[in-house]
Amino acid sequence: MTRNLLVTGGSGFIGSHVVRLFVKKYPDYRIVNMDCLTYAGNPENLRDVEHCSNYVFERVDICDFDAVTAVFRKYAIDGVIHLAAESHVDRSIRDPFVFARTNVLGTLSLLQAARAEWEARPEKFEGKRFYHISTDEVYGALAPGDGCFTETTPYAPHSPYSASKASSDHFVRAYLDTYGLPTIITNYNNNYAQTK
Repeated sequence: MTRNLLVTGGSGFIGSHVVRLFVKKYPDYRIVNMDCLTYAGNPENLRDVEHCSNYVFERVDICDFDAVTAVFRKYAIDGVIHLAAESHVDRSIRDPFVFARTNVLGTLSLLQAARAEWEARPEKFEGKRFYHISTDEVYGALAPGDGCFTETTPYAPHSPYSASKASSDHFVRAYLDTYGLPTIITNYNNNYAQTK
């Protein structure tokens, strides 16, 4: 195996497509799917790749720092695609605490595990990447005539969901600025796909 990539939330709607693509496109990479299989994760999404030699599933809650660290060590993870998150605005209005826990503390757990493990290696951060998937919801809402959001649009979250994702984005940026952790943030709009 030339690379060991961790995909969080890999059994979910978007994550399963990412995992499947990487397993098939990069046979020399080990793809580790970390998912705790809540309402959003379904193992059936990956039945077609679960027996591939370069695919591994770990049922882990991203908020469990010790378990996350163990996965980083066990598989010598050198890249993260962080998709795991509580989603949907309506759900966040009913239970904001679970959104803060998973989206903020879970992201922090992953960042700290990546930093600790990568700093301990001889090559440090060289060849490493933490790719954080966020949402355009962090920018709030556009008024008619406002144009488009850009990377310089100020954050203006209006729901517990968007506030939790904005907070996680800020932690990712803080780890880049404070520790030099190599990170990327993308703020997705709506995602869709044809189902089987």
